[in-house]
Amino acid sequence: MSTADFYHQNAASERLAASKADLPNRRRQHEQSAERWEQMARAAEETERRTLINEAQKRAFR
Repeated sequence: MSTADFYHQNAASERLAASKADLPNRRRQHEQSAERWEQMARAAEETERRTLINEAQKRAFR
């Protein structure tokens, strides 16, 4: 499992918790947490993409 997958999984867990929360403040807290996990997942995906590009460029110049 990649880092991004782990973050997406945590975001999904937070979204599920938000859907089950009875209190509006608690629901909002879970939704905000899910958004932060999704932001981290996007950043991790971008890092993984850049790593692949850098590795390909290194191989091309050898």
